Amino acid sequence: MGRVDASDMYRAGLVQIVSAMDHYFHGVVLDRAVDLIVGRTSSNTASTKVGVSFDAVRQIIAASTPAERELAARTHVSQRLALETYQKPDDIGAALAVVGIPKIWSAAFGAAAGGTKVALGVIVTRRNRIVHQADSDPLVPGMVTALSDVDALAAIDTVCKVVRSIDAFL
Repeated sequence: MGRVDASDMYRAGLVQIVSAMDHYFHGVVLDRAVDLIVGRTSSNTASTKVGVSFDAVRQIIAASTPAERELAARTHVSQRLALETYQKPDDIGAALAVVGIPKIWSAAFGAAAGGTKVALGVIVTRRNRIVHQADSDPLVPGMVTALSDVDALAAIDTVCKVVRSIDAFL
């Protein structure tokens, strides 16, 4: 029988915080996209597109009540967004720009935008190595890359700060 290494819990925490962030941004994009579709808000950015099918547009327009229209929009946009992840900084920025929130990184972080994006990118890259490559150490084949509680907690704190800062801007 194998043993559970405590560092696996740190890896799980890191994976879960990135997943939670991805889920949060999906919710923001979904809500904003539905608001745009049903006319509750408008966008003054040049490029707002979600990319739903003509059949989806037909179903949304054919809805007989505002509630049915919103449900149809929410269903089709949600299906469309399920194809994407919002983990990497540029993907998050592009997704928010599509629903009328351009340049979120510079708006929310100012001069610290570049460093914040790099820090988040490093965390997402590590998350991807954990999820897709069992966090194997590229320098020591057969070994897992070390992850301390301090590093895991710092990563979680960074992701929380990113989400809180962007949420405060929205």
